[in-house]
Amino acid sequence: MGALVAAYAGNLNGHSSNQAKAVALAWGIRIALAMGVKNMDIKGDSMLIIDAVKGRNKLNWTIEGTIKDTLRLISGIDSFRAMHIYREGNRVTDAMATIGLNLLGLRCWRSHNSLPDHVKFLLQEEKSKISTND
Repeated sequence: MGALVAAYAGNLNGHSSNQAKAVALAWGIRIALAMGVKNMDIKGDSMLIIDAVKGRNKLNWTIEGTIKDTLRLISGIDSFRAMHIYREGNRVTDAMATIGLNLLGLRCWRSHNSLPDHVKFLLQEEKSKISTND
């Protein structure tokens, strides 16, 4: 619906792109579960990660442990959908990943007003696309 539930970023220096995306997915699911969210639609721009979560491909050994942990987390969720989107449709996530490069740990934002201005703008842009597609 376009409303912010939570946004998070963290430094995953030393991880490959797919390793970082697998870890970020696990973080997001943990944060959502801690907030009591039991219905999740996940969108990601890594087909490898989306397919791994859906059980459609053999797991790459570099992400196998993280994906198995993620699958255990998902088993406790009432409704879970994972969808692939192209990078152009993932601009908010990309902006948060860039913020994470400058952090020492994990940071979570729980309100729209607390987000950095450029992320608020991108989020509002995404929300307007959702509204016009209804």
